[in-house]
Amino acid sequence: EQLAIETARQLYGTILTNSVTRLELFARCAYAHFLEYGLKLSERETYSFAALDMGSMFHEILQRYCENLEKSYDWYSVTETQQEELLKAAMQDAVLSMPNESLLESARSAYVLERIYRIMKRSIWALTEQIRHGTFQPAGYEVDFMQVNELNVQNMILDEEHKMRLVGKIDRMDTRETEEAVYVRIIDYKSGSTSFDLLALYYGLQLQLIVYMNVAAEMMKKSHPDKEVVPAALLYYHVNDPMIKSEEELSPEQVNDQLLKELRMNGLVNDSEEVIGLLDGSFATKSSIIPVERKSDGSLSARSSVVNRQDYEVISNYVNQKMHQFGTEILQGNIEVNPCEQGNTESCTYCTFREICAFDGKIPGFEKRKPGHGMDVL
Repeated sequence: EQLAIETARQLYGTILTNSVTRLELFARCAYAHFLEYGLKLSERETYSFAALDMGSMFHEILQRYCENLEKSYDWYSVTETQQEELLKAAMQDAVLSMPNESLLESARSAYVLERIYRIMKRSIWALTEQIRHGTFQPAGYEVDFMQVNELNVQNMILDEEHKMRLVGKIDRMDTRETEEAVYVRIIDYKSGSTSFDLLALYYGLQLQLIVYMNVAAEMMKKSHPDKEVVPAALLYYHVNDPMIKSEEELSPEQVNDQLLKELRMNGLVNDSEEVIGLLDGSFATKSSIIPVERKSDGSLSARSSVVNRQDYEVISNYVNQKMHQFGTEILQGNIEVNPCEQGNTESCTYCTFREICAFDGKIPGFEKRKPGHGMDVL
């Protein structure tokens, strides 16, 4: 049953402070959202290095690396030796910031640290190559929404009494300035193999990149009021160290080419030829940097993940409507057990609260939502 509106107000207040991750959890299952953010339930903490959140560790090291890089070098001239020195310093600082350093003394911890170093070294190499293939420059790391006050994206009026305030950080924001415009690229680091999916976005399961771009664009409009702000690309980078398999011996250059293709970012790219040239001006048929491919006649193929400016505005407005809908439903007391199933993934698989809701598809009333067609609504 739904919570009484007054109960929801006591749990959440009249100003709903939300991260995009929280809204995506509500989209996956309203009951899981209620348990985590309403009742504030959480798993018992286990203090072991093996239980370390690898994703958080990757983010911490990358942030420290990028900040140190900007102090003494730049992405276009830093050497491999300097990259290694910066990485080792960033890792040391990240490890020392852990709450219990004694956990690092085991052989298991030494193995995990070595694995983290290997993945980070590969990622830093790939991120550097990706920047050097284009003309964009990193303009900010861990960009906090709070850096700019009263963003329209950040503050949303739900009704006369309720408001939603968004909080969050953009992993990396790149820009490319011309005399008339500022082009913006958003990159979000993922430790898992997340892929951009318009169907997931349609159901509210993947709002992050669009919201981050909207925030970044509004920031740029405030700092460059005399220029047009153009969304250039919204991309996920998978933090990984892939293995290259080949039946024939490859040269070091060929191995690097294959690695770069394996680590190609995925997401949504502006379909303008000018923008694509600024993002990656060196590819002929298939970019190893962005999800764009060309046909033999030079036009973009159907496998390219691109969008024009008009369609992007439609998607952006739709995401704002979806956030408004979710914020309203939360404050109206929606706590329905309504997990979502999409393809081979479903909300319940990694849910912390499976034992609490006791979801069972064999029991009448328990039912998973299965997103189908209907994308034309966008």
